[in-house]
Amino acid sequence: MAGLALLMGATAPAWAEDGATVEATLEAKDAADCAAYVDSGNWCDPASDENYSCGDVPEADIPVQLVDVGVDPFGLDGDENGWGCGDAPTEEPPVEEPPAEEPVDEAPADEPGACAHYADSAAWCSDAHGDYNCPDIDDAYKPVELFDAELDPFHLDRDSDALGCEVGEDDSGSGAPGNGGAAGAGSDAGTGDGGSVGEALPNTGSGDLGPFWLAALAFLAAGALLVIRRTAAQR
Repeated sequence: MAGLALLMGATAPAWAEDGATVEATLEAKDAADCAAYVDSGNWCDPASDENYSCGDVPEADIPVQLVDVGVDPFGLDGDENGWGCGDAPTEEPPVEEPPAEEPVDEAPADEPGACAHYADSAAWCSDAHGDYNCPDIDDAYKPVELFDAELDPFHLDRDSDALGCEVGEDDSGSGAPGNGGAAGAGSDAGTGDGGSVGEALPNTGSGDLGPFWLAALAFLAAGALLVIRRTAAQR
């Protein structure tokens, strides 16, 4: 018995030393095991000797990515594709940004109608009416004032003084041809609009025969002169 005790006492330090070595090796191995997985700090404890399975890994960390394919201390990557406890995550296709909307051209502002060029025209003017002549406008609104003498859509201002349909002007409107106005100051004759000027009489004179008569008289004068010369020569 004394010999057995001595033998056991002699071997005890060796056993203690081997146990410490094994424990140190296990701790080193556990730390390396956790490091074999990407972002394993959420579920793997390097100080634990637990052999982790997929059931020990939180769902938020599944699938588990291996740092190196084939290095899988806990055996989580059964198909050896580099991902444990499930298939590799499917990459979502990049979200295509919708095409930039082209700027929409704003509708041009409505251009003012012809009536807008005359002051206080709301009382007598309507853009739906069309063209206006001075007789179309009540005398109470005459003379018609223009904002700009050069902008006279109805040609009411014959003398371009920014006042249209003045007393004494042609009642038909402006002096612009084609708008019911007279072409000139002397065009009032023959209008038959109740004025004091009557219709022009037809030209019945012989003014157009003047050149003919002058030629005839010159011919007769030349003949008479020739006769006089011959008579004088015979004497």
